[in-house]
Amino acid sequence: MDDITLADDAKAENQKQQLVARIKRSSKYYGQTAPGEWFDVKVVGWDRAYPLRGNHNNYRMSDVAFGIRDNDGLIVELKS
Repeated sequence: MDDITLADDAKAENQKQQLVARIKRSSKYYGQTAPGEWFDVKVVGWDRAYPLRGNHNNYRMSDVAFGIRDNDGLIVELKS
């Protein structure tokens, strides 16, 4: 069992991950993308009010749901 765990850990370390978001239906920005569409985001430190950059816009944390996309394109939604 330990060999499987170590192999899985090594594989996970070699995978790239991307933070993604989709605009919540409750956000005033809902409609800027197709409903439920995920887009790449990054955190920008220069804007405290709208610290997320993606979809050619800046967003507040409260406006989006977050996920992680792996190398295979699988997105896992992060729940709070």
